[in-house]
Amino acid sequence: MSRFDSRVIAVLSRSAMLPESVLGPDKKLTDLGIGSLEQIECVLGLEDEFQVELPDAQVRRLKTVQDLIDLVKAAVAARGSRADP
Repeated sequence: MSRFDSRVIAVLSRSAMLPESVLGPDKKLTDLGIGSLEQIECVLGLEDEFQVELPDAQVRRLKTVQDLIDLVKAAVAARGSRADP
């Protein structure tokens, strides 16, 4: 697991109040007990940690921890590719 993935999982762990050990990339969010309210808290924590905005439409399609990691990676990459005037 990369350092980036570990950071996402650490934030997810704090936000969902779950041990990091149960947050494997292949785990389904619903199987972990992360419902829509908990998912919002997790997304807000990740947006704050990585200084990105995660699009609501994509957040609604998240199924697994890996989906969440990939979404945050894409948002960070997009933020990095925008040139400031």
